Amino acid sequence: MHLYQLEDELKKNVFCREDQIKKLSCLLFNKDCRVPSIVLYGVASTAKTFLLRTAFDLSKEENVWINLQDCFTVAHFWYRILIKVGVDKDIALKKGINISGFIYLLEQAMSKRDYHTFLVLDQIDDFAEASTILFSQLAQLPIVANIPNLSIIFVLHSHPAQYLGTLSIAVIFFPQYTQAEILEICQKTPPNLDFLDRSGDSVFEDEIELSVWMQYCSFLWSVFGVQCLNDYRSFRSVLDRYWPKFIQPIVEGDIHPADYAQLHKLAKNFLVSDATVTKRLHIINPTEIKNLLDSKSINLSLVSKYLLVSAFLASYNPSRLDAQFFSFSKTSKRRGRKRKQIQDEGVLFSKIPRTAGSKGRSAVKISQLTLGPKPFEVERLIAIYYAISSPVEKVLTADVFVQIATLASLKMILSASKGVLRSLDSPRYIVNVSREYVLKIADSLSFPLDSYLAG
Repeated sequence: MHLYQLEDELKKNVFCREDQIKKLSCLLFNKDCRVPSIVLYGVASTAKTFLLRTAFDLSKEENVWINLQDCFTVAHFWYRILIKVGVDKDIALKKGINISGFIYLLEQAMSKRDYHTFLVLDQIDDFAEASTILFSQLAQLPIVANIPNLSIIFVLHSHPAQYLGTLSIAVIFFPQYTQAEILEICQKTPPNLDFLDRSGDSVFEDEIELSVWMQYCSFLWSVFGVQCLNDYRSFRSVLDRYWPKFIQPIVEGDIHPADYAQLHKLAKNFLVSDATVTKRLHIINPTEIKNLLDSKSINLSLVSKYLLVSAFLASYNPSRLDAQFFSFSKTSKRRGRKRKQIQDEGVLFSKIPRTAGSKGRSAVKISQLTLGPKPFEVERLIAIYYAISSPVEKVLTADVFVQIATLASLKMILSASKGVLRSLDSPRYIVNVSREYVLKIADSLSFPLDSYLAG
């Protein structure tokens, strides 16, 4: 395949990457002058890997793909490369564990090949033992080891300046997609659009279906575009998730495809529904993990259990309600909170009644459990602990701090303090366990957790 043909085919398969396609084709697939090493860098979801794989598939060039996330040590890294180029496993394991043995075996293996080979080192910046020395050794390997039929391609997420040093290597930058580019890619790669009854002109119906898809992409970008942070894969996953629900009224014949206003209205109601918000926030239904929780034992001390319940209450309750929930009356009984039993515990949203000043609009009240945990001071945690625990479990404060350190080491509570703490600063934590897990602990303590949670 000629160079210009490869560029044309790549532009048909990889959109909005014309500049990168031209540079990559000239530097790697021009048989007259191929560079020994090249760097492709850019943040995730910028088509670096996709462009490379598509180019190799179209050009039929030999390539060896190594994902550095699967390599544990440098010796393991050398071993995987040698195995990929055809070196015997036993020989690679015995002689290829250092740089000199690796170069010798690689040179022997490549001398037996009469064709060019591309060695792709994907996500090398995520390699645990990545360093400037290792990068320099690999970048100069085709020249130092005199292997003219080898080119090394580095694929990075971060800027290569910390690895390049004074090396002179060709670099191709992949910027993030803009809003217009993401919408263009989505509109050029639609899913199966055969959702209309084939009763009329097929060309006319195809145009309607494509128009619905384009309207759908623009509508969802206005809803999720900011949250996706110009990440094409994230936005595309959102499109694929809600597309069947969006076209359901059209398939059932309730709405005409050209009635975009009614489609948007129904889609807006669906996107703010309880089930959709629960899925977007990755909230797991308690019934789905009930059996898993029942099969696990909670091997925590009594003090740790009360501290974990206290941490959960401190994270999900506003501090202004502590006096209402945890203060004592004259009879030395905790006041708690007499909550009305809710029929449907899965309800996350409740609409506030309209008033004269609301101008016909309804506000949405979101549960504290939906909003997620909040940081709290360690003094507040200890105060809640002493308020909810019985006098028998009230141990010395030093032992309580030991149990807090244990929970932090188990990652059940996480440090939320920023920077270095000064002498008068109070450590801040945030709970890191699910509501279902804490409910099981509270049940083992016969503690009414729901009575002490704000709505």
